[in-house]
Amino acid sequence: MMKEHELFAGGHRLAATTWGEIGAGRPTIVMMHGGLDCITTWKDLPQALAEASGCPVLAYDRFGYGRSERLVGGREPSYRREEAGPVLGEVLRHFGITHALMFGHSDGGAMSVLAAAAHPELVCGVLACSPTIALDQFMVDAMSGARRAFEHEGLRDKLKRHHGDNTDTMFWGWYEPWASPSALQWDMSAEIAAVRCPVAALFGSDDEYGWRPSAVSLFQNGRMPLEVTALPAVGHHPQQRERDKTIAMLQWLLERIERNPIKNQ
Repeated sequence: MMKEHELFAGGHRLAATTWGEIGAGRPTIVMMHGGLDCITTWKDLPQALAEASGCPVLAYDRFGYGRSERLVGGREPSYRREEAGPVLGEVLRHFGITHALMFGHSDGGAMSVLAAAAHPELVCGVLACSPTIALDQFMVDAMSGARRAFEHEGLRDKLKRHHGDNTDTMFWGWYEPWASPSALQWDMSAEIAAVRCPVAALFGSDDEYGWRPSAVSLFQNGRMPLEVTALPAVGHHPQQRERDKTIAMLQWLLERIERNPIKNQ
């Protein structure tokens, strides 16, 4: 059963939706959306994950997105650590979630890995789709394409269907931190090294923002059980283009968690 919620976390009003009953003996899949996304851009994926796994699912609009409170001012790259650390902690406490399987896309994929480092007692696994973990000049340059699409190619109108009055502040709050040359200084290798729960990363080989630096960072810094897959002829949204493979990776994670419940609690 789908249910909509409102809560306060990080000092801001957030919107959330749940599928299934949280605390029913299975991990809760906690979905963290990408930099231009929100609950509704997941489409029917949360329901599909709930049905395939038997797990309850929580998706929420981060501050400045979707139906959540409007962003005032800009963002710094450090917002990722804030969202994955104290803000997520408040969200999990609000819903009484003690076993979270993080499912993140893009920006949210990177934050899902950060969440596993910040909350080792709560996060039992991570499925990261196209996580932008490590940035290179290719990705920074690709941001100009997003800006062009927003200003001249109809992306703003498409986003407005999901974000409403939040659209402009949402876009620039995402664009400005990652379009700057200083974005190349972003480094989360220490957090990756601290993660102990199993992590599955799913990339598309044709990702317009690139994927190899992020995969390499996971391999070089990770000490956790790790599965990395790059799907041929797939772009930045493998979770939508390749549902079957996404669900197969979710099942791999659940099997690892069930085999090693003490390590992942």
